[in-house]
Parts: sequence; structure tokens; C-alpha cells
Amino acid sequence: MKFDVCHHENSKWIESLAFYADELKYFQKLIEEVKSKNTDEELLKEVNTFSQKFNNAVEVIDNLLIGIQTQEERFADYAQEQSFLFDEQMELVHERQRSAFEMLEKDFTLHKHQFYRLLGKVL
Repeated sequence: MKFDVCHHENSKWIESLAFYADELKYFQKLIEEVKSKNTDEELLKEVNTFSQKFNNAVEVIDNLLIGIQTQEERFADYAQEQSFLFDEQMELVHERQRSAFEMLEKDFTLHKHQFYRLLGKVL
């Protein structure tokens, strides 16, 4: 894998993660609104499940951002020294980040659509 491809991918991931983080803040506000307007225990249990899923997503986003920023710092250090070597270890780290990002993206989209279906019933 080439450095510039990896750097470009990291940049796109950072943009997407910022968007997901903003959406998650909005979802948490909606969750609080649903909780304040409903007393049905089954509904509240379902809403709390979404709250947990969204909190987990926030944690995954934070971890991904830390990993991406660490990798970008290494890229910057190497670029300044002009002795950049994209070794197997860096490639493995990036592949793991890609897998984690793709899983987050998949889960986020699924949970978002499920959450909107629930909101359609209760708001």
C-alpha cells in the first residue's frame, strides 16, 4: 500500500468520524426526548439499548481517531526525515483500522435506520 493512499484514506475517515460523532449527539438528544415523553417499560428498554449502542459507537470513534492521529504523526515524522518506509507493521495497523472503520460504518447505518423506525412509532 502506498503512503499517499493511506494518508488520503485517513483523511476521509476523519471526516466521516466527525459526521458520525455529530449525528450521535443528535441521537442522544432524541433518546432523552423519547424517555421524557414515554413511560412504557418495553419502549424504554428498547431506547436504552439504542443508547448503549450509540455510546459504544462513540467509544469506537474515539479509539479510531486516536489510532489515525497516531499513524498520521508517524507519517509526519517520517516525511520530515525523508526516510519513509511503509513497512508491514504499518500496513497491518492500517488494515485493522480499515476493518474497524468498515464495521463501525455498517453498524452505525443499521442502528440509525432501526432507531428512525422506532422514532417513527413514538414521536
